[in-house]
Amino acid sequence: MMLKQQWVAAACAAVVGGSGVANAHDLICEKTVNGASVAVADDYPYTANYSFRVENVHPTLPSVLLTATDAVLASEGFTFFPPPPVIIPVNGSVTSNFALQIDSYEECLTIAARDGLADNHIDNTFRVTFDLGSAMCSARLTCEQEEPPPPECTSATRTLDFFSARILSLTQCLALGSIDLGSIGTIVTLPAAEGILWGDPLTYPAGGVRSELDRLRFLLARQTLVGVCNQRLFGTTPTPPSLLTDAVAALSSTNCGLISTLTDSVGVYNGGCDEYPLPVNFIPGPATPLAAQAIAVDPTSNSGQSCSP
Repeated sequence: MMLKQQWVAAACAAVVGGSGVANAHDLICEKTVNGASVAVADDYPYTANYSFRVENVHPTLPSVLLTATDAVLASEGFTFFPPPPVIIPVNGSVTSNFALQIDSYEECLTIAARDGLADNHIDNTFRVTFDLGSAMCSARLTCEQEEPPPPECTSATRTLDFFSARILSLTQCLALGSIDLGSIGTIVTLPAAEGILWGDPLTYPAGGVRSELDRLRFLLARQTLVGVCNQRLFGTTPTPPSLLTDAVAALSSTNCGLISTLTDSVGVYNGGCDEYPLPVNFIPGPATPLAAQAIAVDPTSNSGQSCSP
């Protein structure tokens, strides 16, 4: 807990010379980035507006700011202004500002590593010295990758909830051919398709808790089935175009990490254009979840396999 207190934008410490404690803190400092002690860079180019404030807290005497440095930002061109030495009167302060432009996430990480830790935090420390000692303070800037722009929809997708509840939509999907789900099997009938969409990921239909591999396979299988229907019925191409083919291949593997990742990716595809209008000639049918669940027959069983190391 104590390790992270250094980056709170406040006076952190004073190194005292020969005077008593009562006279030690002549100067304190405060550092902020974009007006706060903590900020996040997640949209590039990003401008980090740093502010460095040094205040005289001696009750009766002016104090002299001898040095004011920030080693990490110095490499980016920062120098304190007005340049020390600066006499700061009683109850007075001086503030220096510095704008750091970061052009990319990679550049942000490069700057973050200059404090000696290869992480995604720019925790550079501002240090000031005066006659009786020194003080330091910091502000944290966290580097995060930009969120990818939402897909530009030119055709529709619908989620698992849509297909699981609409018997007519799922029937139209199966009418275009069986659906290969790798080691799960080939889905031909409506009850089996509903069984994938309505089955319990935690337990086998015959009873017993699914293994971790079989659980993850089941989750990917249901998203893949939905993805195939989105592609067949609405002509929507996933990104990458091989996504559904990759998912089918993963369903026959024991790579649980890959299976889990693809489950998320196919799920994003299925929900990516969920609000885009359906084709005018497509009749989805009514949502009848109770009827759909009533005909569901989970076709899966214990594979006897486990996740590969």
